[in-house]
Amino acid sequence: AGVDWDFAETPNDWLADDAPPVAVPRAQASAARPAPSVQARPPLAPAAQPVSAPLVLPETLKAFQAAWRDGVLAADGGHGPYIGPSGRQGARLMVLTGAPERDDGTHVISGKASPLLDNIARACGIAPEDVYRASLFPRVVLDNPSALAHLAAWVEIAHHHIGLVAPEMLVVAGDNTARALLKHDPSQNPTDLHFLNHGGRTVKMVVTRKLSLMLHRIAREKELAWTQWQKLLVE
Repeated sequence: AGVDWDFAETPNDWLADDAPPVAVPRAQASAARPAPSVQARPPLAPAAQPVSAPLVLPETLKAFQAAWRDGVLAADGGHGPYIGPSGRQGARLMVLTGAPERDDGTHVISGKASPLLDNIARACGIAPEDVYRASLFPRVVLDNPSALAHLAAWVEIAHHHIGLVAPEMLVVAGDNTARALLKHDPSQNPTDLHFLNHGGRTVKMVVTRKLSLMLHRIAREKELAWTQWQKLLVE
């Protein structure tokens, strides 16, 4: 409250040295200070790395399709019901898309894209019943990171699936799906015709856009699909 100086009645020698610290004998200091308890710690074990169990996949197409619909092949990160493939073994053409669409019903590519696929197949001289319809993932993908965490397993499953179907030709709908299947970017190949080696067989393969995307510009997309599919028909 307006006081600038501090006053005391007892004089103090401000220039005197501080008193030296009192030396305490070492034995007395050790007795006064309790020794810290030392507990032996076990050596840290290295963190266990998660080991993914090897995939055990059915050896027949019928059993494989049943396991697919039951959702017992592998974790997938998808949503909703498991939508299975359809078609027969040894089909002339197998069409593999990335994942079922929301409007697919009993099987993959059974929604709005189904008539488009049928029309392109007929234009190429392939009956719709001779087209095997499949997908890389078994359910609708709403969260890409959740599905991508399981991509490696489903690429292995897709190769097994193709081997069971043993098609004459393969159409992969979607660049990302083709990139995962081929292990390289298909756009870097100077030709649109690819060859997938599997189980001692070589399957001719072309990459098209997703069928659902073709519906927005159907005339132009059908023309592109027709050009690509024609490459499969060349002996």
